[in-house]
Amino acid sequence: MEVRFVEVAGAATRYYHAGEGGRRLLLVHGFGMCADAWTRCIDGFADDFEVFAPDLPGHGFSDWVDFADGVAPQRHLADHLGRFADALGIDRCDVVGSSLGGILAALLYRARPRRIGKLVLVGIDTPVSDSGAVDPEIVRAAMANGTRAMRAASWESCRERLANICHDRGKAPSDIALIQASIYARPGVIDAYRRIGEGMIATVDSPDVRMRPEEIAAPTLLLCGSDDPRASLDLIRANHDRIAGSEIAAFDRCGHLPHIEHADAFVRTVGAFLRK
Repeated sequence: MEVRFVEVAGAATRYYHAGEGGRRLLLVHGFGMCADAWTRCIDGFADDFEVFAPDLPGHGFSDWVDFADGVAPQRHLADHLGRFADALGIDRCDVVGSSLGGILAALLYRARPRRIGKLVLVGIDTPVSDSGAVDPEIVRAAMANGTRAMRAASWESCRERLANICHDRGKAPSDIALIQASIYARPGVIDAYRRIGEGMIATVDSPDVRMRPEEIAAPTLLLCGSDDPRASLDLIRANHDRIAGSEIAAFDRCGHLPHIEHADAFVRTVGAFLRK
């Protein structure tokens, strides 16, 4: 597993890379997270796939890329992922997205369906709903949790943030918390976080980001924790019923971060789906 940077639309974008040859796999992290959220899984996937896990703009160690007022941040971030793939010559890939990353995975599929193989949407009950692209209350809760950690970035504050969305608070990863503390202390990070969150709320009904379940024709796995505080298992089941041929997996004793809380089971479950 290597750390690399690539310039995307003039912005330095950090990403993890592992594996050579074979199918390409793009891992997309959630709001306020970073590519390090995938480090427990990357090497496991690299046995069968060439893996790319980028930091989104304004996240991790990637540069911020400004976007126009009134444009839904999800659309902007999904477009950036497409340009990231282009910059690395990724013509076709499977996509695994966690939380906001799941929204971006679905939007990336809508923008370039012939270039996306399979989708794995983790801990997300939107954008595949008729009511809008995000639940504003969920975004506000996520922003409050993240902003508390960012205001006084420390190992303790960042571990608390992660613990708040895990089923077992003891599984909040200390190593990722330490990396997040360094990231959150960077100039401009909290402003980028707020702008993305407030932009998602302001554009909740934008046609750019609304998407019905029936629009997804790619083989899709909906994966979640049974105790996820950020996504409704009932809504995820309803989406499963409406996405033709989709599969669903719910991990017991798991919160919002199954790829961290149950990394080995996550790699087995997702890997088996992708290899079918």
